Amino acid sequence: MALITDYDTLKTAVALYQWRTDDTAFENNVDSMIQNAGARLNRKLQLRVMQVNTDLTGTIGSREIALPSDYVEPISLHLTTFGEPCELRPSIAGQMPLHTGNASPDAWCIDGTNISLDHPCDVAHTFRFRYRKSLVLDATTTTNWLLTNHPDIYLAAVCVWGGVFMRDQEEAVKHKALLEEGLEELGNIESRNTSIAPLTVDAALVSRGGFNINNG
Repeated sequence: MALITDYDTLKTAVALYQWRTDDTAFENNVDSMIQNAGARLNRKLQLRVMQVNTDLTGTIGSREIALPSDYVEPISLHLTTFGEPCELRPSIAGQMPLHTGNASPDAWCIDGTNISLDHPCDVAHTFRFRYRKSLVLDATTTTNWLLTNHPDIYLAAVCVWGGVFMRDQEEAVKHKALLEEGLEELGNIESRNTSIAPLTVDAALVSRGGFNINNG
């Protein structure tokens, strides 16, 4: 059996694992199974590699900036017009106070398919938007981080939909269990990667005249 390295080898593996290599109807629908699996993974996964920064530019007289096409959820928005990035205050659509006069924005929220600012821009302000993006896998974008590093999770996610397609509950449940186990393990790894912090000692405790933790 060939290694799972890209979109085509994943399609082949799905048919092999579900014993449907001679089933034309099944093979013709593997693309939609991968699409469905990807949609669910993007809803569940919160991976460090899915967090990205993008530069945005506002329009004078407008408070709206279109969200990136691969946007899933926001993390932060910084104003970069004046050099040093300044974090803007996040708010909630419908609750954020709106001002009519053009000015430098202080707050922002997600409103539909846009970032909405509390002030219309007085100049073409620049921003750094940090957000969680979707993982894309299709016939054009043939691989991504998850498929490269955790092909078993992708395979299990697609095979769940294979079981649904075949109306085989046992097959779907079996792969769903494998999927959930893999996602839990991956979540544990991600938590360890994001929670590591160095143990620091207050400099005053080791300075002259104070208690020295190294020698008591």
